[in-house]
Amino acid sequence: MIKSTNNSINKIRTITYYQFSKKNQYKIYIGNDHAGLEYKNIILENLKEQQYNIINKGTNTKQSCDYNEIAIDLCQDVFRNKGLGILICGSGVGMSIMANKIKGIRCGQINDYYSAKQAAQIGCNVIALGSRIVGIEMAKQIIQTYLNSIQNKHMDINEIISQFELDNFIK
Repeated sequence: MIKSTNNSINKIRTITYYQFSKKNQYKIYIGNDHAGLEYKNIILENLKEQQYNIINKGTNTKQSCDYNEIAIDLCQDVFRNKGLGILICGSGVGMSIMANKIKGIRCGQINDYYSAKQAAQIGCNVIALGSRIVGIEMAKQIIQTYLNSIQNKHMDINEIISQFELDNFIK
């Protein structure tokens, strides 16, 4: 059961409340498993060309690796440094599930522009993409939509989710 009180909601603010005005004011962590390597490399270069502050947390080889460890490592840095994260695996499902196990992380699996915009507006600080699901050009545009939408957050949704996390996250 979700319990919530108006008084406590007004006092809660999470790390997902960022005010970004310049691309280099915040860190974007990008992580991938072996299935997302090619996408990561293309996206990494694309974001660097746009002068985003990017930190590579993924694998740099095609050798099979554990996406769980990559997702955990990236999400801990996102939480600790109040950054944003992009996770890439074959489907986006495994990475998004693991990311959402980390306290303070809100990860959406994104396959289209509308979902990217919604993810930003409801406070997702990490997004997950599937390299076998969306084409690379679409993936670049999804990420751009997400980053451009990050300033248009609905604060009331964030407050409700924050209170829910506070009341229900298993310690």
